[in-house]
Amino acid sequence: MALFNIRSLFILTACTVLTISCGELSEYENQQVDMALSDSLLSTTESWGVNMEILEEERLKLRLKGSYTASIKNEARNITKISGPVFIEIFDENGESETVVHSDSAIYKPDDATFELFGNVEVLAPDNKRLNTEYLMWRRNEDMVSTPEALTIVTSTDSISAIGLEGDSNLRNYTLKEVSGETVVN
Repeated sequence: MALFNIRSLFILTACTVLTISCGELSEYENQQVDMALSDSLLSTTESWGVNMEILEEERLKLRLKGSYTASIKNEARNITKISGPVFIEIFDENGESETVVHSDSAIYKPDDATFELFGNVEVLAPDNKRLNTEYLMWRRNEDMVSTPEALTIVTSTDSISAIGLEGDSNLRNYTLKEVSGETVVN
């Protein structure tokens, strides 16, 4: 119904502006109107000072803070761009804070529950583990993180540098690619 009203307004406006007599539209003209209207089937929402919490089965799973978000939804994509500083706190099954993530910006894709974090990404994980990189993808439903970029993982006893990582968000299990590092042996 709303599409019909917009089309009628578009046709009425076109007839008024062109000051020509308006009759039935040809099939080609109808296609042109449909194409013009399909471009307007876009939803954008902006927010400043964002504080978001995600609950699953009545338990807090995630807390996100950012300075600005723009959510964009159309037929081709559904994303939320988050400007930073971005702060994400991940909670375990008992509702305890488990992992904290900081970055300059992020993109959230709700259709597949994926976060992409950009710039000065820092993950503070259990057992005093810290991951630093410039880019990190977190697939929330699988609780997996990955990056093809250079990274450093620092613990209380060692530091490891690598290019490429795949693992879980709490950094208990992960695989590194091109590795170098130092460790202290007692």
